Amino acid sequence: MIALVILLAVAGLLFTFSLGTTGYVIGGGCIVAAIALFVVDRRRRARLLADAPGDSTPIDRLALLRRPGWQRFLIGCGIFGASLSTLVAFVMMATAALPTTADAFFSALRTGDIARAKTYLHPDARASTTDAELAAFAKNSALAEYESASWNSRGVENSRGHLEGTLRTRSGKEVPMRVEFRKDGEWKIQALRTPRDEGSDDAAVEPGESDRVRLVKATTAMFVDAVMRRDFIDFHRRSSGLWQRQMTVAKLTETFKSFSETGANFNVLLDMQPTLDSASTSLTGAYVIEGTYPTKPSQFTYRYSYVYEGLDWKLIGVSANVH
Repeated sequence: MIALVILLAVAGLLFTFSLGTTGYVIGGGCIVAAIALFVVDRRRRARLLADAPGDSTPIDRLALLRRPGWQRFLIGCGIFGASLSTLVAFVMMATAALPTTADAFFSALRTGDIARAKTYLHPDARASTTDAELAAFAKNSALAEYESASWNSRGVENSRGHLEGTLRTRSGKEVPMRVEFRKDGEWKIQALRTPRDEGSDDAAVEPGESDRVRLVKATTAMFVDAVMRRDFIDFHRRSSGLWQRQMTVAKLTETFKSFSETGANFNVLLDMQPTLDSASTSLTGAYVIEGTYPTKPSQFTYRYSYVYEGLDWKLIGVSANVH
């Protein structure tokens, strides 16, 4: 019985500090139940011991206190239920900050306060997501009418966390959403996935065929623009925040200097359909697409790497050759 009392008390404390107002009710109920069980059990033990014969041995007294089988079975069921509740309460407490951050972010989008919404993004996602992209995201996903959220899945592992569930709008529309977090002193939003993404489990969602073609064409257009103008500032700004921290504009300019100095007209790539030879997730977690463009007499080959950041796949690496 004492194990059941302890588990109920622990679950009550965890619920109290993880569910807000609801937690005070559920947690308080668990704590009251634990206290009541403890008092009842102590009175039972005292009564049984008082009624025991004066010449009874310690073993006799233990046998006297032993509960009937049906009571032990019910207590076992209670311990299982309390253990499960304690586990749920622990998860809720560990992830309590995630729904708060998500709600503040979506509420800011609802009011059109893009500047405030971006403060809830992780620095990498913030660096690679423009105000216009956030505004379009809010409009296209109906989040300009955000009202509340219901999360049916949540989790934290080291410095990463996630929420999965449904957002509800004032008009009654439901929008499935997965929000991914990274801890940067406090929990910040690293990525948001809407129904257009296939799959929604804990593993990284890979882009579909149409998205792969879209990504390759967009990356090639960015690369060609930077090479032809010999200016990688915009290319750098539109890449992932992670890559922005690793690769400066000057380093990008130096890396692709050979392309800029050839004098070749790479604009011809913009009117061509790329061939995608392979696409897979690397050991580092980047999504890598390799292929070619049908240029003649030399062939343009590429290897583009991406990470999902903010609202879309963002570039984290480029390798290109003409041979």
